[in-house]
Amino acid sequence: MDPLSDDRDTLEGGSRVLDISINGVTYYRNLNLTTAGAVVFASQWPLVGPTTITLTPAARSNIGPLINGGEIFQLLLLGGRTLTRDVKALEEVKKNLQNPPLDWNGDPCFPRDYSWTGVTCSEGPRVRVVTLNLTSMSLSGLLSPSIVNMTALMGIWLGNNNLSGSLPVLGSLKMLEALHLEDNQFSGQIPSSIGDMQSLRELFLQNNNLTGPIPSSLIGKPGLDFRFSGNPFLSPPPS
Repeated sequence: MDPLSDDRDTLEGGSRVLDISINGVTYYRNLNLTTAGAVVFASQWPLVGPTTITLTPAARSNIGPLINGGEIFQLLLLGGRTLTRDVKALEEVKKNLQNPPLDWNGDPCFPRDYSWTGVTCSEGPRVRVVTLNLTSMSLSGLLSPSIVNMTALMGIWLGNNNLSGSLPVLGSLKMLEALHLEDNQFSGQIPSSIGDMQSLRELFLQNNNLTGPIPSSLIGKPGLDFRFSGNPFLSPPPS
């Protein structure tokens, strides 16, 4: 509760003391407001149905009460829990990002309608993270090697950010079909294990700072859309 800006002058030299009741039950007595305002929280006061909030000025108060804003919070049942290894892996990914999404807190997949930004999860009793899409999120930092622990991942889209460092060894992601890391600042060599990923259909690495030869297992691999232009020191193996 915060006095209106045009009411602050009247509060100077006066007092606004009030009692608050909710549906006829006293919630707070003798709340003394100053020009700094006041915030009052209650963690065990559930509200259901029509609600009446009554502000009663105390006898010693010479300024009437007012409300100029309010917030209502709703308790949501989680409805499940994400597999622990995926949660830990995402926490490590978060630690290595300098500016992760603001809602990356709590369980990544639950409640269902409030999963973390960029995170898609599987259905069923054993909930896994299946895609990670943070394209064009102005991210910086490193891509944690712990991402390989999310073994149900089918797609990783991290393009058009400012991520740097080396590419993790992703060979354990047997289900991965799409890996988009284009338009970042990744450096070092392409791990040769990427060429052994049988499910991989899209590998976009263009416009980074990658060096060294392209693994021979990626050159002309059937069914793979492989893009690597814009890495000036990247060279294919000799034919």
